[in-house]
Parts: sequence; structure tokens; C-alpha cells
Amino acid sequence: MKADGLPLAVHAFLTELDCLRPEDTVCCALSGGADSVCLLRCLLALSQEWKITLSAVHINHHLRGAESDRDAAFCRELCEALAVPLQILDVDAAQYARQMHCSEELAARTCRYEAFSQVQADWIATAHTASDNAETLVHRLIRGTGLHGLCAIPPRNGRFLRPLLTVTREQVEQYLVQLHQDFVTDSTNLTDQYTRNRIRHQIMPRMKELNPSVERTASYTIHGLRRDADFLSQQAQEAYARCHAEKNTLAGLVQLHPALQVRCIAMLLEEAGLSYDAPLLERLQKLLYKGGCWNLSGAVFAAAKQGILTLEVQKPQTKPDPVLLQWGENCLYPGCVVTAELITAENSDSISIVHGKFANSILDYDKIKGDVFLHPREPGARMQLCGCNFTSSLKKRIQEKVPKEKRSTLHLLYDAAGVIYAEDIGVAERVRADAASERLLVVQIHREAPCQRSFQRRTLCAPIGN
Repeated sequence: MKADGLPLAVHAFLTELDCLRPEDTVCCALSGGADSVCLLRCLLALSQEWKITLSAVHINHHLRGAESDRDAAFCRELCEALAVPLQILDVDAAQYARQMHCSEELAARTCRYEAFSQVQADWIATAHTASDNAETLVHRLIRGTGLHGLCAIPPRNGRFLRPLLTVTREQVEQYLVQLHQDFVTDSTNLTDQYTRNRIRHQIMPRMKELNPSVERTASYTIHGLRRDADFLSQQAQEAYARCHAEKNTLAGLVQLHPALQVRCIAMLLEEAGLSYDAPLLERLQKLLYKGGCWNLSGAVFAAAKQGILTLEVQKPQTKPDPVLLQWGENCLYPGCVVTAELITAENSDSISIVHGKFANSILDYDKIKGDVFLHPREPGARMQLCGCNFTSSLKKRIQEKVPKEKRSTLHLLYDAAGVIYAEDIGVAERVRADAASERLLVVQIHREAPCQRSFQRRTLCAPIGN
């Protein structure tokens, strides 16, 4: 590809998208890596013809010490040389990861997009390439996804624009060589620490052995899938308008094609502010035909009768009393069952695996003081969360992490010394399972509609406690 070939490819792609207008302001997300440097140079080459005002922003996540500062300095020098205004925004991704108990990778992404919200521009251009798109497609296939997920990275999303989606990483590097343009390399991209890196370094080369043009083939496939997804979305919008006669209700779904049924159900949940995944949509679709109820979140249930799907709120009339936690099944009120199971550490592969399997609802049984009581949420409760060296208000944590419709039905576990577990929040530091743990208490909370189950406590042995 000639030195001007890549900007021409970007020009053709932006023309097809038909989103940029004269006098628009475009901010290039500049990491200093090959892709983002290529994007900046392409946008600069096109800026006069398109009559756009170009700037750049660099997000310093401060995750790689001196290397992070090196990247920021490189971006500053590059933009000065090209006469492109640059804004450098600093975020503490590591601190965010500690506070939210999430991975640094997720924390960096969250902090990055929060920082982007400070950028004053019509468009924020990111340097995702055709290679990134192919890797995303493979990643989602591995995890499991639907048609929307197979569409991979969208060319535009809100004010975010991806002008390099038709360009491979190899073409990017060739272009920079022709320009004699330097760039920096993120050392974490050279390891297989992250799943995406393993896909890039191990899976994609094998796929290229079978098809050297696999990235371009994937781009064509994604383009076709996106076209089909847009058509189905349009059809679903029209069907939803016909079926959504009343608030929180869908009627006439059974007459629709199954592909439209699940999309209409998804729209109903989105309108109500409820999260969902593919298994839940499939479950609610089956509910249409057999009837019944299914718990969605807290006291919110989906009810199906004679092909009509309705979202209902079912709350207990009175606040339930605390319940002495028993082995097996426990319930505070109809619609919620809490199971308690004792396992030994040697029966689990590792503490980390157990934590992952049971969604952080695992406690060191031998650290529990006295009997364990199952409470509904109470005002004023405080707890020292796992990984923290201070106590915090559970009310604040709940407001940060739990949807409004679920807050009134949250459950807490108390022992003689206070709160040891809060549903959807986590485990207290003093009962945290670690490498020295021998006996583990596993707590799982199951919510079902009252019409689905007759609730009777099943006691397997004595009440839980020491």
C-alpha cells in the first residue's frame, strides 16, 4: 500500500458512514501505539479536505509506572511536532480496581470512558482496526454470543467513531514505516496475560495459516451480520410498537417469529431498566407458551398468561423477622430461598475457583462467631468488606452497586459480632476464605415467583454457627 493509500481507505470508509460534517470537531484517542498514531496521521491528512478541526487526547492510566509516563511524553512530543492540540488526562485505574473489587483491565476501560466524557468534541475517534474486529469476533464466539455480539465492534457508537475498521494491523505498520513514523509499544500487549492477547498471539496466527486473508474475510462477515441485525432490529421495533399496548405488558408475541419475540422481550426489559442475558431471554420466551412466573430482580417478576407477558412487582406485606440460618434451604418470605452448604477446602480446586463459582458468597466457617442469622436489609448496617482496611456504610455500597428495584429485598448474614455477608455486595474481611481455610460456608440466594414453588424450610442438621 502506498503512503497515501491508507488515508484513502479511511476516506472511503468515512464517506460510506456519512457522519462527518464540515466544521465538526474530531478528537483522536491517542495511546502512542501504532494503531492510534496511524489514526492521528490519517485524520491529519484528511482534515483539510473534510474541513474538520482535529485534536487529540491521551489517557494516562498510571498502571505501568515509568512506561505510562513515557507514553504520555511521546504523545506530547508527537502532537507538538504535528501541531495538533493535545489534552492529557490522568486516571488512577489501580485505585478504582481496589475500590470496586474488579480487574485492572476493566477498571482501566471504565476510567478511560469516564475521562472521555470530559472531552469537548463532536466525535472521539478510536483506533480499532480490522484485526481488532476479527479478534473480538473470535473472543465472543469463545464466550458465547448472539447476532448482536457477532457484529463485533460497531463503526460508530454515539459520538465514538472507528475510522480504521477496514484496515488491518499489518497495513497500519506498513503505513508508519513508509512515513518513518515512530510509535511506542505497551509491554502488556506482548504477554499472554489477557484473553485477547492469547487470541492475538496464539489463535489468529493458526487461522491465518488456513486463510491468510482471515481478517478481511471476518470484516466482510461482520458487515453482512450487521446489515442483517439492523433489519431485524427495524422489524422488532415495529413489532414492539404493535405488541406494547400497555406499560410493562406485551400482547400478541406468540404470533411473531421467535427471532422477533426475544427482541421484543429485550426491549420490554430495557424499558423497565432491567438487565438481561441470552439465557434469560430464552427462558422468558418459553414462559410465553407454558405460562407462570419468573423472578427478574428483587421483587420484580415476569408473569405470562395466555400469551401475555407482564412485568410485576411483588413485595412482602410486612418486614420479615430474622431467621436462624440452617443447613439446606432457608427463606424469609415466599419467593426467596437461601441455601447453605458446608464444604472442605480440599474438596475445592482452589479458593479462587470457589470464589469465581459462587460469586463471592463463600465464608471461612471457622471464623464465624456464634449463630448465623439471615436478615432482611436493615438501616445503619456497616461492614468491613473483603480486601478493605476500614468499615463502610452498606447503604452507600448498595446505592452504588445494586439496582433500585432490588434494594428492598437484599439479605444480610449476621453472626454474634455483626454483618458477615451482604447480598450483591460481598463478604466481611474477618470471615474471608484464604489459603489456610479448612471449612467453607457457601451461601447461595435463589429467587422464584410465589406461584412456582411451595416454600418449606429443610433442615439437614443443627443451626449454623460456632
